[in-house]
Amino acid sequence: MAEPVKVAVTRAAGPTAYSLLYSIANGEVCGNQQPVALALLDSSSMLGVLSGVAMELQDCAFQLLQGVTVTDRDEVGFVGADIAVLLDAVPAAQDGAEPSDLWKANVRRFRAHGRALDTYAKKSVKVLVAGNSANTNCLVAMISAPSIPAENFTCLTRRDRDRDRDQAGRWHIIPGLVLPPLLRQNMALCARELLRERDRALASLVNSHL
Repeated sequence: MAEPVKVAVTRAAGPTAYSLLYSIANGEVCGNQQPVALALLDSSSMLGVLSGVAMELQDCAFQLLQGVTVTDRDEVGFVGADIAVLLDAVPAAQDGAEPSDLWKANVRRFRAHGRALDTYAKKSVKVLVAGNSANTNCLVAMISAPSIPAENFTCLTRRDRDRDRDQAGRWHIIPGLVLPPLLRQNMALCARELLRERDRALASLVNSHL
């Protein structure tokens, strides 16, 4: 039997990971002939839930699942990782949270992940980032892991695309439609503010001398 592929998943106690883990364990992700070993990462307060998830996976008796590690530490979960799935972006909808607060929190989180991957994971590790905002979080992790090839990092933005299409449908926006000046102005202001917040977050990353 081939050597198992180690797959590390953050926020592994969350609903997104809960669905994904079974697809990894049964061979849908890495192939139906490829053994896998899972490393489940989450906060220390979720370790009890993670242990329950690990027991459920083991009870399923997946033939390809060669082991499950439960941890709240990047330096444990990312050791020797072949694949890292980063699902723990800070949720955008938080009461009283400013966009800049979310950017900064995500920068800290994904900078830590990137550094840990750079130190402990295989240099060939493939990194997948999901969450809000996936592209910026992916960039932060990539910059923080300079010894891992940039092409090994990717992110999922299909949700953003689908949301934009949904909003366009709600406003009955069609190709070639000229938007009213006030609407165009509001959309432009929102876009500029988001870009400013992104630039501030990335500036703080650069200023940390990575």
